[in-house]
Amino acid sequence: MSEPTRALAETGIRTGRRLHYKTVVTGILFLIPSAVLITFAVFIPTVWNLLLSFQEWDGFLERNWVGFANYKEVFSDELTRSSLYHSVELAVISTLFALLLGVALAAFIFKLGRKEGAVYRLFIFMPTMLPLAIIGLLFAFVYNPEMGLINQFLRLVGGDSLTQAWLENRHTVMASIIVVGIWRIAGLTMMLCFAAMQGIPSSLFESSRLDGAGYGRQFFSIVLPLIRPIVQLSAVFTLVMQFKTYDLVFIMTGGGPGTISKTIPLQMIDTAFNYNEYGLSAAMGFTLTIVVAVFIWITNRLLGGQSYEY
Repeated sequence: MSEPTRALAETGIRTGRRLHYKTVVTGILFLIPSAVLITFAVFIPTVWNLLLSFQEWDGFLERNWVGFANYKEVFSDELTRSSLYHSVELAVISTLFALLLGVALAAFIFKLGRKEGAVYRLFIFMPTMLPLAIIGLLFAFVYNPEMGLINQFLRLVGGDSLTQAWLENRHTVMASIIVVGIWRIAGLTMMLCFAAMQGIPSSLFESSRLDGAGYGRQFFSIVLPLIRPIVQLSAVFTLVMQFKTYDLVFIMTGGGPGTISKTIPLQMIDTAFNYNEYGLSAAMGFTLTIVVAVFIWITNRLLGGQSYEY
């Protein structure tokens, strides 16, 4: 290699290194604000709550280390165990049916025209945009035993014997809350799955149609395998949202009647702010975190699989 060529090559290498260095530095500078925010909003509170879960503290006096005593109380207290069960019941059942309903709605809307589909997507997705407090107040009225829409409709069609005090009956209160949870989150799954369906090449549908496949066969053989990662993402996101539901249950029932519909978030708030047992409340929070992580792992195992490129 001649001297001019070698010098040119070395200059190019130095220029490339400087460009790489500037790119790395610029990326780090842009990441610093996010890293600071995550540190103070997520990492530090998480570590602080983990340490607090091993302590006894009333919010005022000196903290005392009690080891795993708080966790033992979480699993020995019947009210806490039932609250955890209610949280699991609400999250798992509402997530399952919201996924099924959302995927079915996406498959239906995918075959509609552009204008009709846009109208349906708007109305179905609208509950997801509403604040939980508004949804809770709305359905507290819908389920009202005297002037609620459900009982009024049943009386109108002659089903007086079917009327219920839906949110005051221990046999119907959890089902009533679960129905609201499904209604408010199914639109998110629908929108995510519909967006994924739009990215599927039309050539796949055309070739399968030439082979005699109808839309039902196309959906289960082509669409569903291709949108599986989106369904998995939606399932995990919905599961986390439903596990941490507080506003909806608090406004609709307050955990009642009695403690029949009380969930872990409500129990945590009561324990911390009504009984000043912050260490025990933190232990409940980390117990819920472990339970959520287990269910996310199960969901990923069930819905995970091969990813297809198209």
